Amino acid sequence: MDLETIGEVVQIDDVQEVNQRLQDGWVVLAVAPGTKAGGEPWLRYSMGLPYEDEEDEDEEEGDEEEEDEDE
Repeated sequence: MDLETIGEVVQIDDVQEVNQRLQDGWVVLAVAPGTKAGGEPWLRYSMGLPYEDEEDEDEEEGDEEEEDEDE
């Protein structure tokens, strides 16, 4: 994965929120284990939200303009 495509990064330790973000298009960048103050283990997920590739959108718009010119 190219980190240059990530527009936003968050750290989460709630698995339900991680799963929801995955469904919403987020990706897992890293997982770090740790221990809470009481000795209970936890995992912290670093997640990134890829931004839309503007170049792909520009190419699609350019294709539509070319079709209009042909008519």
